[in-house]
Amino acid sequence: MLPTKILAIGAGGLQRALTHEFVHILNQRNLYDGGIFVGQPRGTEKADAFNQQGGVYHVVTFDMSGVHDIQQVSSVVGATTLATEAGREQFYAQTEHPLDLLLIGVTEAGIAKGELAMDVLEETLYRYFCHHGAEATLCVINTDNLRNNGNIIRDILCNAYPRRSDDYAAWLEANVGFLNEMGDRLVPQVYAVPDEIKEEARAQIEVQDELITYAEVMPATSLILEDIDDLLRVPFGELQDYGVVVSRESIEPYHDWKLLLVNSVHVPGITHKGTLSGIEYVNEAAAHPTFAPHLERLMNGYAEIVEADIPIAGKSARAYSLEFVNRIRSVKDDNARINIIETVKLRERAADIVRSPNYNASTELFKSDFAYSFATVLRFLTPHTISSPEDYRGITDTGEAYEIRDPNRTIQNVLKGTFGASLTDVEERISTIFSNAALWSSSGAVSPSGLDGNRDFMKRVGGYYHRLVNGETCLEVLESIF
Repeated sequence: MLPTKILAIGAGGLQRALTHEFVHILNQRNLYDGGIFVGQPRGTEKADAFNQQGGVYHVVTFDMSGVHDIQQVSSVVGATTLATEAGREQFYAQTEHPLDLLLIGVTEAGIAKGELAMDVLEETLYRYFCHHGAEATLCVINTDNLRNNGNIIRDILCNAYPRRSDDYAAWLEANVGFLNEMGDRLVPQVYAVPDEIKEEARAQIEVQDELITYAEVMPATSLILEDIDDLLRVPFGELQDYGVVVSRESIEPYHDWKLLLVNSVHVPGITHKGTLSGIEYVNEAAAHPTFAPHLERLMNGYAEIVEADIPIAGKSARAYSLEFVNRIRSVKDDNARINIIETVKLRERAADIVRSPNYNASTELFKSDFAYSFATVLRFLTPHTISSPEDYRGITDTGEAYEIRDPNRTIQNVLKGTFGASLTDVEERISTIFSNAALWSSSGAVSPSGLDGNRDFMKRVGGYYHRLVNGETCLEVLESIF
């Protein structure tokens, strides 16, 4: 059995089809000798499945044409729930082992003081320090694609939590590498995968697997890690053939490209428009005869701005973005999985374009496509009914109700009551949202200004949003843009 060398907070599909699979490959190639112990933050079903299956599961590579490959992965050596005190203590007990890495794989909403995953990470690091002392080194990787995600984790741990001791604080600063990370692979929820794909995969696997993980073919650049202090002992950099890069320099330009040219294809690019139009799946919305050319125009415009603002030698922003457009058309995934935490996503994926010095040089058509896209996300965030502070509901163009799951209610509260509102009323609300600097500032730092400095964009958004809350559908408004 592999020795426990990695702890993972989170049991989601992206972990299983990216970092966990890479650790498995390193072990198979005799480049590493270490296993992963998993803590499931909520519930017990995945932890139970890992334990019942001896840590073995399968990653199924597929697209709409069928199954392409099935890999049996065996890098997990144990698991527990983090939802109970007993489960957490079992997780903390693993800190007695000499560890190389802590993985934290939760969404943006879980990266804050007081959230379960962050509390567990803080306690885990302290327990490790107590067991191994001030000379021990360790790395932490947050596998969710926030900009400067390693720095964000470090800042929360060092500044938001009570100071345990001077020695521990010094150890966190000097001996723990909080690596900025950019990961990329489409991993849809199992329920969104076509039944014929699941049947084909299960027939080939021939054993019961409650953790089957469905994913696209590994993209050209799947994982980039920023290890400036050379603290990482897991040799991910040996997997160049899988598109893995470990850099001793800042990866900020690559992370910016990922957020602005890949993640933006989803939000504000296509998923909210699809949901509002009654289209359940991302691939269908991205291939829709009206949405498809609009999405390509939108991302072409993004690419021109991003390449001017953040050039990367030898890289084409347009090719990078349109490759992802084609990727999402090939893998069945549901819009609802992606339509969450919109406030953060708009900040990370659209605010830089709004503020760009190259915005004014864009075509009029791109400016309209971009404003319309932003307005559709605001339309999605507009409450139709509010039953309680936890239960905000929107309504689609086809009359279906849906839950608004963004935990930040600021934009939603500004927009409540706008169905049927006048243009003047709408523009005042849009101005309130755009001028709120806190909404458009990265975690832990408030920008001196909001987005209201771009008057052209704000005016366009107000106009499109007014139409969207006064009877016109997403498709009807888009059809007027040409």
